[in-house]
Amino acid sequence: MRTKFKPWTVEFLNEHPEINLTLETLKDHKFLSPTYLEIGSGKGDFILKIAKKHPEITFLGVEKNITCAGITCKKLSENEIKNAFIISEDIEKVFSLISATKIDGIFLNFSDPWPKKRHEKRRLTSKRFLDKYHELLKPEGSLFLKTDNKDFFNYSVNMFALVKGWKIISTNENYDGKKDFDAESEYEFSFRNLGQNIYRLEAKKENKNGI
Repeated sequence: MRTKFKPWTVEFLNEHPEINLTLETLKDHKFLSPTYLEIGSGKGDFILKIAKKHPEITFLGVEKNITCAGITCKKLSENEIKNAFIISEDIEKVFSLISATKIDGIFLNFSDPWPKKRHEKRRLTSKRFLDKYHELLKPEGSLFLKTDNKDFFNYSVNMFALVKGWKIISTNENYDGKKDFDAESEYEFSFRNLGQNIYRLEAKKENKNGI
């Protein structure tokens, strides 16, 4: 469901540059601690919860919907979270501003499955995106995917197997949400209440030459 535009969110983002990273300020971001990237942060439940659990880690959330980004920023501000930031941009604009091998892990939580074949390149687990993630991640960096969409999950499993430089560590077609290094997003909460299966995949970056 599309989130209705809320004008206050734009103002809130502008008033909180300590949380809201622009493309310009992202260039100067210091990757001093382990840094994890969430692509598609929604309204911020996941990044808020996992940042609370792991204050020793930096979390960057990317959300192109400015209303959702503003809601996330407000949650982080109200909870006085110091180790999580929001970037209200399309992820493809962000890629070029993060130097290679700077990211320890990537979270894809309930991404748009783009089910039509003609939209395959938009899927966040298509080859072109997996290659971008490979550039960003440190050696043996991790990628974690959760979805309620079985077809998207199966597609993603196949892509990680086909694209060079990836090793699937685990798959789960009925994930219980109990991993320590994880948190429940707003979508996950809703889907669980409806009794829908949650599909989870974890993959690691490998050398593309297999060495």
